[in-house]
Amino acid sequence: MSALDAFRLDGRIVLVTGASGGLGAEGASALADAGATVIITGRREQKLAAVADRIRATGGCVHTRVLDMTDADAVRSAFGELADTVGPFDALINNAAQAHQAAVLDVTDADWARIVDINLTASFTAAQAFLRRRNTTRSTSIVNISSLAGVIGVRGQAAYVASKTGVVGLTKALAVEVAREDVRVNALAPGYFATDMPGEVLANEAATAALLRKIPLGRVGQPAEIGPALVFLASDASRYMTGAVLNFDGGYTAQ
Repeated sequence: MSALDAFRLDGRIVLVTGASGGLGAEGASALADAGATVIITGRREQKLAAVADRIRATGGCVHTRVLDMTDADAVRSAFGELADTVGPFDALINNAAQAHQAAVLDVTDADWARIVDINLTASFTAAQAFLRRRNTTRSTSIVNISSLAGVIGVRGQAAYVASKTGVVGLTKALAVEVAREDVRVNALAPGYFATDMPGEVLANEAATAALLRKIPLGRVGQPAEIGPALVFLASDASRYMTGAVLNFDGGYTAQ
């Protein structure tokens, strides 16, 4: 196998959660470009359909499923049905997440529970469902999307930081446990990207300028730039990599 062939995903089935927009949508498009049959899930049916149309327009193969990742029973049922109809999974991109900005004393019990549920608990539920219905004939991969907030502290984001740090811990625990079954588990930790999630910061000129001074590359990431990293982690190109956290933040966490 050549170096470039190792990045190909032909014949692989990859499930991407939270793929109705932002980094999830861009990642799904890249995975399809690399040859994967992509299953995309999300709560917004129309946006999910639009992402699927875009993938099909470039010759990609995609299936959609409207799914609330915080409903554990629905997740287990959906993963089982999809594995039966599309085929056993070769990779899972655990991307569904929600941001939360509030001073620590303003974080309510409901806020905390909601953020931890979607960002951390749903990642565990999806990983568990994937492991039950994965392709056992070759190496498979789970990619958990953490954040620079899973590596460093961020003011005003106690619930988000805790949940994304939990994703890093979950990644390492799973990696050690399932490695002998030829399942790799890694985390991708994006920094600031031009998506809706950091919208409040990027909409403020002064806040954006202050942010860019902290990023050595001097800019925020473009959504399409996430795709090649996900292809790497989902493919045989990262066959000897597990339990790792790949910082993808323009150098923010290198300081």
